[in-house]
Amino acid sequence: MASGDDFQGLVLKGVIRVRNRQELGRGSYGRVYAVKYCGTICAAKEIHSILVEEVGDVEIIRTVESFMKECRQCSTLRHPNVIQFLGVYYPSVGAGGVQGRMRLPVMVMEMMVDSLTSLVDKHEKIPDHIKFSIVHDVSLGLCYLHNHDPPIVHRDLSPNNVLLTAHHVAKISDLGVAKVIKADSRKTMTKAPGTADFMPPEALTDNPEYGPPMDVFSFAGIVLHTFNQKWPHPTELVQYDCKTRKMVALSEVERRQQYLDKMRGEAEVLRPLVEECLDYDPAVRPTIKAVCERIQLSKDVYMKESPQDIDVITLHQQVEQKDNEIDQLRSENDQVKTENELQKRQMTEKDIQNEQLKFENDQLKQQLSFSRNVPAQQVASQLNRVTLGRPTTKTSQLKIEAPPLMPALISGRYHIKWTQLANLPAPMFSAYVTVQDKKVYIAGGNSPVDDAKHQVYVYDVNTDHWDQLPLSGHYWGVPHIIGGKLTIIGGRLSATKMVTNKVSTFDETSQTWTSHFPDLLSVRTRPGVVTHLEHVIVAGGGKYVNNTLVVQDDIEVLNWMRNSNWQKVSINLPVPMASFKPIITDDHLLIVGNVDVHISRSKSAYKITFDDITRSGDQQQTSDTPTKWITMTDATHYYTALVSSSSPPVVVGGQDQSGTTTSDIKMYGDSSKSWKNISSLSSARSEVAIVAVNNNAIIVIGGCTKGENKDNAKSSSLTTVELGQAQLIH
Repeated sequence: MASGDDFQGLVLKGVIRVRNRQELGRGSYGRVYAVKYCGTICAAKEIHSILVEEVGDVEIIRTVESFMKECRQCSTLRHPNVIQFLGVYYPSVGAGGVQGRMRLPVMVMEMMVDSLTSLVDKHEKIPDHIKFSIVHDVSLGLCYLHNHDPPIVHRDLSPNNVLLTAHHVAKISDLGVAKVIKADSRKTMTKAPGTADFMPPEALTDNPEYGPPMDVFSFAGIVLHTFNQKWPHPTELVQYDCKTRKMVALSEVERRQQYLDKMRGEAEVLRPLVEECLDYDPAVRPTIKAVCERIQLSKDVYMKESPQDIDVITLHQQVEQKDNEIDQLRSENDQVKTENELQKRQMTEKDIQNEQLKFENDQLKQQLSFSRNVPAQQVASQLNRVTLGRPTTKTSQLKIEAPPLMPALISGRYHIKWTQLANLPAPMFSAYVTVQDKKVYIAGGNSPVDDAKHQVYVYDVNTDHWDQLPLSGHYWGVPHIIGGKLTIIGGRLSATKMVTNKVSTFDETSQTWTSHFPDLLSVRTRPGVVTHLEHVIVAGGGKYVNNTLVVQDDIEVLNWMRNSNWQKVSINLPVPMASFKPIITDDHLLIVGNVDVHISRSKSAYKITFDDITRSGDQQQTSDTPTKWITMTDATHYYTALVSSSSPPVVVGGQDQSGTTTSDIKMYGDSSKSWKNISSLSSARSEVAIVAVNNNAIIVIGGCTKGENKDNAKSSSLTTVELGQAQLIH
């Protein structure tokens, strides 16, 4: 029977079933559920039990071999718009067998958050620029498959098989019925599988021919579904003609006329292309390469004319969340009133919360109503743009999570290719960085150039150009994105050099810094700052007491969505810290390396669940309070930099005990409890600023090439900026 050897090195070790997650969906062979591999949540597809139960061994072997064929085929595919195959695993004995006769293989793939079908069903109005982006992504993935060697025809392209990331990047999935076209093979087959409403006429006949034009026809259905936000059911093949009193055959375009007629406004430019793709004759349909080029042109024109400034989908999600909270509070409030009739006429705490939520919900609905009335060329969302540093809202329908960094690195098939970008305006090390809307902001750093530490520099990814914003009035603060707004937190006042609790927000309209969010409870310079969902966490940092620098261990939390004040929580840092850059990974706050109470370097690593921080209340921690911090294995170097949104955690660069810098990029393994080298920088350096710009690329900024001595660090500080992207090793 089938074994791991049949997969020729594709079998994964250490895959764990995630028991508390519901079934994710169903593919052509079987159901899909969640697993954890090397600390990353992935999707696993197994064989339908109905395909292997109550059948003979020969039939089981045939089914498993077909499944293995899909796995081998997927293992050769590498494209950002085709679902990433990671490998296969065999569940434990008894968990994935067939009546005790054999263990069946399970395919492991990258995790996606939604399907195109689900996205269209959940949102009444999806911005046109997201629609353009989705259909363009699908065309790019299809072009890759058709130009593969040998070419691959999907044969079942439908909205169910287009999956989406949290930032609405579309990827083609479920290649279980795809076919490879070889030069010397016949292209005939039995009636094609697939979704009937998206299948071309040649696929619905006996012994049809299949080829790339089949997918082009199905792609036209994808475009109609995406832009109409309706399932494109074609009419009957024939209809009665009142004039001739005869039944007449309809063309494929005529069968879908009602959906084509609805492609108005910005979508109208795609109508001629869709009609060509729906042609009855496969030879007349355009190639997918030509389709890609025309969609790219239409998308570029639309994006150029449509500034993106309103996040419609997020507004929908916030309204839904508020509605759910209101319903829950009403239920709880009714129960309170029933139990205590004496307080029937008094406004309870639940009533107050309910009124507050209703007020907030009305505000969101007004904003949403405004966005619907804005002309189409002005309405757009930031969700499909590079916004890993921007907080998102958790809802019951869609969990928004930052994608893991380069998950394929785990399998060892990739290295990182480095590309030189425009240099920093001034040398910089030990700086803080954040990203939003394809713009990278850096501040709070050290530099041999005196004025540099006061500046906030901004890098435009699109133009590869650095600029600087007006001075914020405080330096050595931490730049951060809160509620979509660039904010500087803490630091020292430029005028007096006193440590401050100031929180300044940049107003793009007036090009000035304002007080949009409340100031911190305590003054602090260079604290650790991180955002997760609606919460901002500020921890540690330094302050002066009697002219002596004191490093703090307290933590403050702000719920920016409720526009509340900062709240001091009961849990403190494991030790006093400053100049550290925490991240959120797998719902844990993670710290690697810091400056401790003695103002000396450290390479300690700690983590704590995010809920432990945000739910710890405002009572102060005492000596009797049990610690909830988990001490991890120390990093191998000092002054190393954590990559944001990476799971498992990844650190970059650093220096050893003697001050010698390293170029190592290391990943933490939960099973081995150690930091494993997975790649390297283009050159050795420490104290870099680093940010992830998507799920397979990072930008590394500045740093220094020599040891910890301040004079050495300043003399060796860099203006270098490099982009690292995962590349397949051939």
